[in-house]
Amino acid sequence: MNGLSIPSWSGRRAGEALAKVKAEGRRRNAVCCICEQSIDYSLSYPHKQSCSVQHVKSRKLYPQLTWEPSNWKPAHLDCNKAAGTGEDLSMGVTSEDW
Repeated sequence: MNGLSIPSWSGRRAGEALAKVKAEGRRRNAVCCICEQSIDYSLSYPHKQSCSVQHVKSRKLYPQLTWEPSNWKPAHLDCNKAAGTGEDLSMGVTSEDW
């Protein structure tokens, strides 16, 4: 991986990322970036319809974007799990898009 050391998606840092995505999603009334249905932002993990952080460009293919907020979108937990590390959800993402 060209000497890159990317912290794993876990712990306090991942929790803070989720809080950021939920707050922004709630503020914008954002829908799930996968199924495009509304998200009940009051639900918490492990509820399958709770909000999770979807990496627009997958962590597997783009590990350097793991902690890049412009690569995060809200998604239902079950949609996120079903999507796995499939195709990217968009051709690109910028801070202005989010």
